[in-house]
Amino acid sequence: AFHAKGTKVIADIVINHCAGWSSWCDFPAMDFGTYGVFYPDASYIASTDEVNLNPDAGDCYGKATGPQDDGWGDWYGNWDGARDWAHDAVKVQEMFKAYLLWMRNVMKYDGFRYDKGDGFNNWHHDNYNKASNPYIAFMELWSGNDQIIAGIDQANKNVMALDFQTKYSAFDGIAGFDYSKCQGSGLLGRGYNKYAVTFIDSHDWFLRGNGGEFGGDGKSLTEELRDRLLQANAFLLSMPGVPCVFYPHWYKYKEALKPMIDARHAAGVHNESAVSDEYVETGGYQATIRGKYGYLILQLGNKTTHSNTGSYSWLADYTLMASGPG
Repeated sequence: AFHAKGTKVIADIVINHCAGWSSWCDFPAMDFGTYGVFYPDASYIASTDEVNLNPDAGDCYGKATGPQDDGWGDWYGNWDGARDWAHDAVKVQEMFKAYLLWMRNVMKYDGFRYDKGDGFNNWHHDNYNKASNPYIAFMELWSGNDQIIAGIDQANKNVMALDFQTKYSAFDGIAGFDYSKCQGSGLLGRGYNKYAVTFIDSHDWFLRGNGGEFGGDGKSLTEELRDRLLQANAFLLSMPGVPCVFYPHWYKYKEALKPMIDARHAAGVHNESAVSDEYVETGGYQATIRGKYGYLILQLGNKTTHSNTGSYSWLADYTLMASGPG
């Protein structure tokens, strides 16, 4: 139904780990039709998984014989919420290539959002993407810029990544009235905007009570934060990268967000657009972004609290697409 409207559909792919069916190492058959049927057992589990270390594993204790987990360090590589697949095993790779091909060609998904990208070596993203050829693929590598960039490089730049540092810098800054944090945030400021998938909130924070929601737990959709949330979306939709509008924001503020999306499309802003920061202060931020078809000017903050108030004069050859407090 979405395809009939010209919309691509992305699946959230969890390939780092899997819970057992009736025990820690009992998995159902993985039937991907013409792409293959797989019967994973303990030999598909990384030998460093806690199934070999925790006596609570019962009959599965000590039975995992797959190659060691090749994730980013002990904590990431050995996630204890479920069994970790041994991606260095050829049969595990064959199973996931079949799965992704089935998702693409039978279930008709266009792209993938890879869960827990730090749970295994990122060259596997390159391997799986070459096999399944998604329209877009990006990983959730919940970390700082250096590790995310290293992961993208490890995947031969054949995967994009959620831009966590832009969330923690620019969007936390906007929520706290510190617009100086808008400059050079995350992957956008490190020359990796081509691979950045930007976002303000997601299921990992919204109403989860873990301190990550925009403006504080349970506050992002309150009237108190409405203006700052719309400012954050204005930044999101003006900058390079591939922006993800959070559905609850869209649902509540569609009338305000639609013109911002239209402005992005009109200027042709894309994931490799160049950004010129014209002023960056605690009280305000202005940038001009070059798109395929023209330029988009973003102005944030209170124009009475920063020194460059003259920049707010209307430019004759520009069209005002969206405006509001701040």
